[in-house]
Amino acid sequence: MSFDKDKFLKSAEKYLQQGKMAAAIGEYEKILDIDPSDINIINTLGDLYARTGQNKEAIEYYLKIADNYRRHNDIVKAIAMYKKTQKIDASNTDVCLRLAELYAHQQHNVEAKQQYNIVLEVYRREGKTKQALKMMKAISDLDPEDINLRVEIARSYKDENMNNEAKEMFSSLGETLISKDRVNEGIYSFQQALALDYNYKPAFKGLVQAYAQNSEIDKAFGMLNDVLSKHPQDVEYLDILGTVYLKAKTPEQAEATFSYLYQIDKAYYTKILDVARLFLEKGQTDQAVTVIDYCLEYLLELKEEGLATAILTDILKLNASHMQALRRLGYIYMSTQKTSNLISTLKLFVQAALSQGNKPEAFMALQQLLTLEPNEEAKAQLVNLKEDDPSVDDSIAKDPLLQTFNPLTTSVNADTPAPQEETKKVIRSSTRTSALLAGMASQNPEIMDGQIELLEEMVVTYPDYIEARVKLKNSYMERGLKEKAAEQFLTLGKIYEAQGNKELAREMLTEGYKLSILTGGVTTAPTLADANPLNRTGAFNRATGTTGTHSVAPAQPPATAKGRISSLSGAFQKTPINPTVGFPGSFNRSSADISSRLLTNKVLKKEWKRACRYSRLIALIIVKVDDFASYLETFGEEMAENCFKKIADTLISELNRPGDELITYSGEGFAVVLPETPSEGAKVVAERLRVCVEGLSISHVNVNQWVTVNFGVASSAPTRNSTPDELIEMACAAQTQASIGGGNRVVTL
Repeated sequence: MSFDKDKFLKSAEKYLQQGKMAAAIGEYEKILDIDPSDINIINTLGDLYARTGQNKEAIEYYLKIADNYRRHNDIVKAIAMYKKTQKIDASNTDVCLRLAELYAHQQHNVEAKQQYNIVLEVYRREGKTKQALKMMKAISDLDPEDINLRVEIARSYKDENMNNEAKEMFSSLGETLISKDRVNEGIYSFQQALALDYNYKPAFKGLVQAYAQNSEIDKAFGMLNDVLSKHPQDVEYLDILGTVYLKAKTPEQAEATFSYLYQIDKAYYTKILDVARLFLEKGQTDQAVTVIDYCLEYLLELKEEGLATAILTDILKLNASHMQALRRLGYIYMSTQKTSNLISTLKLFVQAALSQGNKPEAFMALQQLLTLEPNEEAKAQLVNLKEDDPSVDDSIAKDPLLQTFNPLTTSVNADTPAPQEETKKVIRSSTRTSALLAGMASQNPEIMDGQIELLEEMVVTYPDYIEARVKLKNSYMERGLKEKAAEQFLTLGKIYEAQGNKELAREMLTEGYKLSILTGGVTTAPTLADANPLNRTGAFNRATGTTGTHSVAPAQPPATAKGRISSLSGAFQKTPINPTVGFPGSFNRSSADISSRLLTNKVLKKEWKRACRYSRLIALIIVKVDDFASYLETFGEEMAENCFKKIADTLISELNRPGDELITYSGEGFAVVLPETPSEGAKVVAERLRVCVEGLSISHVNVNQWVTVNFGVASSAPTRNSTPDELIEMACAAQTQASIGGGNRVVTL
C-alpha cells in the first residue's frame, strides 16, 4: 500500500484547527517516519513541541535542522536555527558553543565572544574550572589584545598545574608585551614561563632578546653562556646568540656565529646580510663587503642578488671609490648579464682605480669596457695609460687575474693600511659586557670552526682573495692552529710580492717562517724571490705542513654561477698515474678488493691520521668508468688505456686544492681523497668531475653514447685510533648504487 502524504497532512491540519495538538503531532511524526529528511515537517514538529511546552523535544528537532544546515555549509540558516533554539534555553552550552564557532568562522568576533561568555558563566557556576579555562582561552584567541584576560588565563593554568599551557601563555604574552614596548612586563612574563620549564626555547629566546632590547646585555649573555656550555651545537640557541650579537651591535661576533650557521643551513643568508648591514652601519665597509662574499653565489642562484646590490650601493654612497664594492657589483651585473649596469660600474671602477694609482686594474677595466661599448673617451684613456706607464701591459700579462673583471681580485698599494692590522682590531673595554663577548667564542669553538671552514672554502675557490686569507690566518692563530696560520702567512707574502708590495710581503714571509720553525714546517727561510705566483718553489704545503717544489698553474678567473674554470692540467699531476696497473682483467673488482688496496694507500692513511689529529672531516669518492670492460673489448687495450689516461688527466685537472689527491686502484677506477670536506661539498666536487668526464665526448657503443663515470661519495669525522674501513665501505656502497642506477651519476651516503 503506497504512502499518501497529502492525506496525513490534511489530517494533521484538521487536528490543529480543532486544537488537538497531540493528535496533530502524531500525524506529523507518521510523515517523518516515512520521510525523515523533510525539513519543513521537522521544523513544524519543533514549533508544536515548543507551543506545548515540550522544550526538550523542540530543541531536539531544531538542532536537527541547524546541524543539517551546518553540514551543508549554509551558515546563515544554521545560525538562525541555533538562535531559535536559544530562545527556548538560553544557557544550553552545546547550542552556545556551536553558535560561537559559526560566528568565529564568519569573523563576527563580538557575537562569538558573547556565546563563549555564556558558556564560561555556566562552567563557573558549576565549578568546572578546566572547562572554564578552555572558554577563556577561546575568548582570548578572538581578542589577543585583552592583556588582562591572558594574564588571568596564564595564572589559572599555573594554579591548575597545567604547566605546558601556562608556559605557552606566559611566553606568547611576553611577545605581545614586548611588541607594545612594555618591556619590563614582557621580561617578567618570559621569566614566569622559564620558571615552569627553563628549556622552553620560545620563552628563552624571548627573554634573551628582551634583555638585549632593554640594554641588559650582561644578563642576555649570561643566559646564553650557561645554556651553550651544555648544548654548544644547538642551532636554535646559536641563532639566538647571533641575534643578540646583532642587537648588541657587535658585528664580528655575529659574523662568526652566523657564518657557522650558514654552513649548516643556507637559509641563514638573511642573517649574513644583516651582519653586513651592521658593519656598514658602523662604517666598516671592507668587512661589510667580505661578509657579503659568504653568500654572494647563493644569492645569485636564488636570483636574490638585489639584496647584495642594495648594500653595495650604500657602501658606494659612503665611498664612491670603494673598489671591492665596485668589483662585487660588476660581478653581479656580469653574472646576471645586465650589460648597461656593468658598463656604468666599469666606468666607476676605472675612476676609482686611477684615483688610487692602480693603473693595471684601470687598464683591465678599460679593455673590458671597450669590448662592451666602444667609445673614443675610453680609447683615449687607454692610450694615455700606456704612454704614462708602458709597463702596464706587462702587469696584465703577469697577473692573469687582471685579464677579466674578477670580483675577488684584491690589490694593495703602498698607501693601503696593512690588512692584518685591520683584522687584528678587537673590542677593548673594561666592562663586563665586553668580557662576556670575548669569552663566547672560546667557549663555543664550533662557531669559530664553522667560520674557518667557510673561509677555507673561499680561499680554495679564490686563491688570491687577500681579505679572506687575512681573516683565516687570524682565526687559525686564535684557535692555536699555528701550522695552518704559517701557511697563510707565507701565501699572503707571495701574493703581496706578486703585487709589488715588498714591505707587506717581507712581513708576512718572516712571520710565516717563524711559525714554521716553531711547528717544524720549514728548515730554510723563504725569500721574496721564491714568491713568483707562476712558479711557487718552496711553497708551504697545506696537506703535509712542509715545503717543497710544488708547481702551480697560473691563476685563473674564479668560479662563476655556471661553474669553476679548471686551474690545473695533466702536466701538474700530484699523484703519478699508471693506468696499466691491473690492465687488462682488472674489471668488476669487489668492494673488499678495493678496500684492501685503499687501506694500504699512503695518501689516504696520511690524510686520515691528519683528520684524526685535528678533528676534521675527510671525504672519499670512489670513481668507476661505466661498462669499461665492454669498451676494452670493443676498441682494444691501447684505446682503453688512452681513454683511462684522458679521464685521469681530467680528474686531476679539476682537483684544485693542494691536499686533494687522486688514487688509482685498478685499470677501471679511481679514488679521490678530499681532506676537510663534508659530504655535501664532496658531492659538488663529484658532480663537477662527472660533467667534465662526460664533456670529453669519448665515443662508447654501449653506454650513454659517450664514456661516462659513476661516483660513490662518503664523508667521515675520524676519531683517534680509528681506521678508514667504514669510510671506504660507505663510498663503495654508494658507488655500487650509482652503477646499478644506470651509471653517469653521483650517489652520496
